[in-house]
Amino acid sequence: MEYFDVLYLGIFIILSPAFDGRFHNGQKPSIHLVKEMTFAVEHFYTLLKYFNERFIVALGGEPVNHLYVFNRMLAEFAAASVVLAEAIDQLDGKEQRDNGQHRIVNSAFAGCIEGILQKSHPEVLPYYSRCLASGHKDFIWTGPNVGIISRSPAVTSALSLSRKGEFWDLPSHQIYTEDLDPEDLDPNPPITPDTKTQVEKRQGDSLDEQAKKRSRRS
Repeated sequence: MEYFDVLYLGIFIILSPAFDGRFHNGQKPSIHLVKEMTFAVEHFYTLLKYFNERFIVALGGEPVNHLYVFNRMLAEFAAASVVLAEAIDQLDGKEQRDNGQHRIVNSAFAGCIEGILQKSHPEVLPYYSRCLASGHKDFIWTGPNVGIISRSPAVTSALSLSRKGEFWDLPSHQIYTEDLDPEDLDPNPPITPDTKTQVEKRQGDSLDEQAKKRSRRS
């Protein structure tokens, strides 16, 4: 359960701008908010890397690349979020849609979700689209039972001798396109959505403003 708890938290952090009205309607979130989110996402990717260095994931007894579980959960959670948002939007009615200072319009929410995936995890977009088209509603893991094995020298040696090794995509439930090269799976994708650039740019603007103020005072 702890493994999934970390994945759920990381996935929600990655998609969090879509759920936060301060990232919508042309608003500029504060530098502190963007830095906090960026910091959290970076540390989540570090945890994934740390986990992969020490453990192997087995699905139904088959060893798989740890990114398969993460990317599948990310796409399914994103699709379920949009499906839920559409259902809420239909129930609300037009007269209630503009209530609340940070109310998020469903179309903007869906667009933000897709933008985040396009920016940092484009490899999951085809699977996300399939889940969305089928009305996927599950936020929790829907795959086979998960086993976690310590990455000991004996286990690593056995995997290297096996013809299969670690599956990068599960044959019984593929999430990637057939022409995707496993080398394209980035364990440290860009921070979303352009938040790192926003932080650096706004910090640079702030330094420029401070310099101008000092110049005026002198």
